[in-house]
Amino acid sequence: MSPLSRREFVAGGVSAGAGLVVGFYLPHGEKSRKEIFSPNAYVRITQDNKVTIVLARSEMGQGVRTALPMILAEELEADWKNIEIEQAGASTLYGDQSTGGSASVKTTWDPMRKAGAAAREMLISAAALAWGVPRSSCNAQSGSIVHAA
Repeated sequence: MSPLSRREFVAGGVSAGAGLVVGFYLPHGEKSRKEIFSPNAYVRITQDNKVTIVLARSEMGQGVRTALPMILAEELEADWKNIEIEQAGASTLYGDQSTGGSASVKTTWDPMRKAGAAAREMLISAAALAWGVPRSSCNAQSGSIVHAA
């Protein structure tokens, strides 16, 4: 077997690389992508009403994986059976992510409450606009936006 020239090595590498790119191609058109409403760092809602609540605190026996998502879900008026909880990765989006001193619920309930309320208000406004009705005649109820009429 003769040694490879530099040109043959580069050509072989390019061919192998192209094969990997083609072999792992994932479609990314509109039909393959779910629309996700993500008004802030703490909540995402898919078209099929799955609500993912992102939790920036760790569970250390304080009940944060229940208490904090419930606070956000209550403000959002989300149906609890559609809630999924996701642990946040390290990110400056969430501010201080430390867990300790039994302070997680005490220090995080307000941002979670505000995140849920903001998402609810955005959804109400969007529904009223889409329906062409006054915003004041719409409200959130049991995981849906409803119009009084």
